[in-house]
Amino acid sequence: MLDLLLNILLFLVVLSVVICAHELGHFIFAKRAGILCHEFSFGMGPKLWSRKKGETTFSIRAIPFGGYVSMAGEEVESEVLKVGQKIRIGLDPEGEITRIVLNANNLAYQDFPELTVHDFDLQGKDGGKLYLNEYFVKHDAFYVFDKKVMQIAPYDRNFGSKTKWQRFMVAFAGPMMNFVLAILVFFAMFLIGGVADLKSTVIADVSADTPASGILMPGDRIISINGVDVSSWSLNDGNPSVSSELGKYLQYDSFTFVVERDGSEITLDPIYPQYYFVSFNFMSVPGSDTITVYIPEDSLPKDLTGYEGLMTGDVIVSIDGHTFANWQELISYQLSYTSGSTTENPTVIVFDRDGVEHTYEFTAYGEDVLSSQGYTLFASKIGIVSSNKFSLLGSLEGAGSSFVNASTSIYKTLGLLFTKQSGKDVSVGDLSGFIGIYALTTDAASQGFLTLLNWVGFLSVNLGIINLLPIPALDGGRIVFIGYEAVTRKKPNQKVENFLHTIVFFLLIGLLIFITYRDILRIFGLN
Repeated sequence: MLDLLLNILLFLVVLSVVICAHELGHFIFAKRAGILCHEFSFGMGPKLWSRKKGETTFSIRAIPFGGYVSMAGEEVESEVLKVGQKIRIGLDPEGEITRIVLNANNLAYQDFPELTVHDFDLQGKDGGKLYLNEYFVKHDAFYVFDKKVMQIAPYDRNFGSKTKWQRFMVAFAGPMMNFVLAILVFFAMFLIGGVADLKSTVIADVSADTPASGILMPGDRIISINGVDVSSWSLNDGNPSVSSELGKYLQYDSFTFVVERDGSEITLDPIYPQYYFVSFNFMSVPGSDTITVYIPEDSLPKDLTGYEGLMTGDVIVSIDGHTFANWQELISYQLSYTSGSTTENPTVIVFDRDGVEHTYEFTAYGEDVLSSQGYTLFASKIGIVSSNKFSLLGSLEGAGSSFVNASTSIYKTLGLLFTKQSGKDVSVGDLSGFIGIYALTTDAASQGFLTLLNWVGFLSVNLGIINLLPIPALDGGRIVFIGYEAVTRKKPNQKVENFLHTIVFFLLIGLLIFITYRDILRIFGLN
């Protein structure tokens, strides 16, 4: 129970940082433009806590998903007050209105003068003074509702009164701050963890439960692999490197290392790599003479009733009618499986389990889908990590590279939703909502602080890019309206724009509910 509570707290902290950075961007540039910001809120729904500072109320709401900056001009201010309405007014010593009590029966303000509205201008759009009947109104006067107060918003404090460039920057500043946060997080990740020392052949770490575990050790300096001397971990200088030699998995089924350990040169036992057949959704049992597969338990459904797929210990008989004499033949076949398969023409795996043959059919992702998520069709791993070094310039380069990779991955994923790709189609149901983000956050945290930082950076880039989509209710939608104004030299109708933002907002909420439902099905292995 404690672990669950800590994971939920971590999830909320991560989400808070990413969302607050986004809203802070809007807030900073709105204030710079002189736009009145009524509220800066983290979360949605009922208000749990609030404090007013200056013109803005800062609040935390009950549903910690999302947030917003309420800016003047995003609603139709003139509809708050109507001709013929009975109100009460508060006056300053100069006789100018400082408060407009919208409910004349509000018992807390019975000592304020009552009047019936017959004429007013609380916008001052033409530069004139604000007035209500025969009274002038202060520029920073307040509406008094039954349960809250809200500062009036003259035209020059409205979002719509600002220049196109100012409005663009206010809309773009949210995603921009997400990008800035991501780069800073990636930069911190490389500063703390260091950047790979590609010139060195020293092993920094050996992952537990991998083929190299118990054979290679942290601190070993690799001298040769399968009799070939290596001079670096991964340098494109034409000389053999650790990476280039380990990439010869089609030539060798095992790798024999000669290392320097504690000042002595020793030859180690052969290491059989573990192969990841990503498109086929299984791994190898390292060193097995037969094509025996390994399936992690956490990738299997919680309820195996009716499950027809592969399990650890199953032996591959054939794939799509092709048989394989060894792992190298299967690797070659996987590398040629670039287009994946379809529902109409699925991948067919025949496997042996306890002397009985079974057939398993599924649709496999093609290379385009896998590459969009940062995967390859095939990978060979033994579980060693290169040594790192501190480098300010290298950290900057690493941060930039991570930002570009995250952005490219997200754009490719979005593209797959709207295009026909090879292999299994990607649909909206494959996306993750808040429950999926929670699961990914806890998984990243379990792998260490640096992995968590990498995930926060990726999540921040994701939020920034999604908000730039040209859809009403998102920042990209507002930018589209500004672009329309720039091209036509005519402002769109404010009521129509607000209506579109509202309608699409509720459609997006419905989409989020659907994605969350799919998340729940995936967690319980029902999808």
